Amino acid sequence: MRPILVAAALLHSLAVPAAAKARWPAAWYGHTNEVLCVAVSPDGTRALSGSRDQTVRLWDAQTGKPVAVYSGHASPVIAVAFTPDGKTALSASDRLALRAWDVQSGKEVLSIPDRTPQLYTAEFSPDGTKVLTGGSDRTVREWDAATGKELAFWSGHTGYVQAVAFSRDGSKVLTGGGDSEIRDAKTGEVLVTLQPPTGLALDVDFSPGASLVLTATWEGALKLWDARTGALKAVWKGHDKPVTWVVFSPDGALALSGGNDRTVRLWEVASGRQIRLWSGHAAPVRSVAFSPDGRRALSASDDGSVRLWDVAKALEEDAKKRR
Repeated sequence: MRPILVAAALLHSLAVPAAAKARWPAAWYGHTNEVLCVAVSPDGTRALSGSRDQTVRLWDAQTGKPVAVYSGHASPVIAVAFTPDGKTALSASDRLALRAWDVQSGKEVLSIPDRTPQLYTAEFSPDGTKVLTGGSDRTVREWDAATGKELAFWSGHTGYVQAVAFSRDGSKVLTGGGDSEIRDAKTGEVLVTLQPPTGLALDVDFSPGASLVLTATWEGALKLWDARTGALKAVWKGHDKPVTWVVFSPDGALALSGGNDRTVRLWEVASGRQIRLWSGHAAPVRSVAFSPDGRRALSASDDGSVRLWDVAKALEEDAKKRR
């Protein structure tokens, strides 16, 4: 789904500091460069991360221990996902090389070489059969995840396409950049244009029922939209630098965001209230994800780490404070 941005500074070292080791398994290390994307398996037991080091890593989501390293990509990995049954790990690079591995055996089951100029964003459909991409050519393209065949080509954006997302049922597509649109996933017809203009949207997501949309913006705000009308409902402020990633919780009651300010933030959707700010990353946060039960969250960062956050505990502590 998501944008790949140039880091503010080159990484001088990704060696694991002693203090970070002491916090295991809250911080997971293994990648040798910026971590650009993260996903959690449908049963919550495994996690995937993709990196500028051109590898995909499989983690035990309960302990943080590394399970496998999948290699073969020749450029940064910008999207990872599990198939709905959790048995296959999927990945896409910024040149749309597609690779997949059997989670149980570690055997590579799909390898499609680079297909396009550099992409800014890619996301797998909920059923794992398609890949949606966007880039500097201002187009959105849909691809067959098993063959690499182009299925659809949609133009009309006024600027670079920085972010793409499928609705949870796969029937709609949300795109973001200088402008943001909702399209019918089958026909490509523009159903709604978010108005007023979103500003530069670096990431986008549908709520579980596709009635709401969140955009993460360059100016550091999160914007909540009515997906049926395209009207702006609320602006959430907290990040003081660009927000790079946003995602709704599985039940739609919460949202998670990460940004260039190196923080991960938990929000209450109904009120727009910030429930928790988590810090610990030493560089911009590039991706965030909820566990399927919504009780935990993962974040990926330019500091080379994946971090685990306790959402359930944050909610309990917030409830106590508000009594």
